[in-house]
Amino acid sequence: MRFSLKSIYWIVLGIIFSGCADLFFNPTTNLSLVPLNEVRIMPDVSSIAFEWKLNEKDKSIKGFVIYRKTKDEKEFQRIAIIRNSFATHFVDKGLQSETIYYYQFATLGANDTISARSKTFAAKTSFIQPLEMAYASKDTPRMIKILWNPHPNPSVDSYIVEKKINGKWEEIAKVPNRLNIEHFDTGLGDGVTYEYRVASVDFNGIKGRYSPVVSATTKRPPEPLSNITASKDVPKLIIIKWDASKQADVTHYLIYASQKEKGDYEQVGESKNTYFEFKTQDDGSRWFFKVVAVDEYGIAGSLAQVPVMGVSLTPPPAPVIKGASVVDGQALIGWEPPSTRVSEIYVYRKEGSFGNPLKFKVKANENKFVDKEMEQGKKYTYWVEFVDVNQIPSQPSEAFTLIKP
Repeated sequence: MRFSLKSIYWIVLGIIFSGCADLFFNPTTNLSLVPLNEVRIMPDVSSIAFEWKLNEKDKSIKGFVIYRKTKDEKEFQRIAIIRNSFATHFVDKGLQSETIYYYQFATLGANDTISARSKTFAAKTSFIQPLEMAYASKDTPRMIKILWNPHPNPSVDSYIVEKKINGKWEEIAKVPNRLNIEHFDTGLGDGVTYEYRVASVDFNGIKGRYSPVVSATTKRPPEPLSNITASKDVPKLIIIKWDASKQADVTHYLIYASQKEKGDYEQVGESKNTYFEFKTQDDGSRWFFKVVAVDEYGIAGSLAQVPVMGVSLTPPPAPVIKGASVVDGQALIGWEPPSTRVSEIYVYRKEGSFGNPLKFKVKANENKFVDKEMEQGKKYTYWVEFVDVNQIPSQPSEAFTLIKP
């Protein structure tokens, strides 16, 4: 069926005027009209229904006018004009749950005359019952599962899950479908306690009361390790040892190191055993270490622990010269006996101020050296060096100069 432009014009105009008719409703009071003073009230979550008896004997009633206000409003506002004398029901929709509304009714007579208003009726919208029970998983790695029973009310369309963040409740998820009763909160911290609550939402978008608050704690990191030690007597190596973790799900350990006790610690290795060999090219190199356990989920223990210090084997002490002199045309040099750690002793001799020194090996149990090859009037410079069983040399002794007279 096709409409002409003229027909469409009159149709649209009719719709506009019919919709605006009540905007210009300006009734006059007719005290002979009897108002509605007996009304049955049936509240729901977001609506309130009213029912009254039909007065078939009073032919002067042509309809009804309904007014409403909240406790915060000073004046009643007209919300409906019912131009039907046979109407006995009205539903006020789109209301807030758990809210008190006040109503007044008047009857409508001929020529938009109106009765006095009825007494004030108070009605309070109801609410969606809270979920009876909610649960939250415990000891799960970096995740908490929130679970609840399906709401028995078939008008429930979805659920809202809220979490307390910095002391305030914030919505973190909307779960569709009344029978969908779980949510996973992921990306959480280790060993942290969180609080949750769940509310139902009906098909009109009205939120019900909250469930009881549930709390849960994510899986805690492995406990600190005990008896962590670091060696101080291994050449070019520091061996770190510790007691095995008592937790069954620990799979390996991470080792962190820093050259400063309160410095930035960097991971230098990992081990499935209870020891780790830290290599260094320097003798007497000092390092600080921290060791943490890691469980099967990749959760590591805390680095907030007191570090242990380890040192690669230091060089043997420098030789202490007891005397150096020329006796009977020979250089005689003596030193204090070295420790049993020393396996080799070297004496260096340099002629004049230039050139490379000569190197003489002395047995480890000797504590003197005799140079028989001195030339008269020449200046010779001597110093002594110890070498231990690991071929780590000491610092050279003090240097001294002798001249054969």
